[in-house]
Amino acid sequence: MQCKHCGEAFPKNQKYDIWSLRKDHVMPADTEGLTHSVHLEDAGVFCSRKCIRDYLAADRSGMFAPRQPS
Repeated sequence: MQCKHCGEAFPKNQKYDIWSLRKDHVMPADTEGLTHSVHLEDAGVFCSRKCIRDYLAADRSGMFAPRQPS
């Protein structure tokens, strides 16, 4: 396994911490928008909290995207 952000390989036969990230996608399930469906997406494993923060700062998809001015 490798860290999704920095690409560092996790050591074999040694103890290590894995930080995982999962994203919830909430979408309307009907045309009126009264019912919603929730999908869980696995965003990968990371070697440290710093890599998760850096990944989220660079990720511009889903709920992490900045709001567009209207």
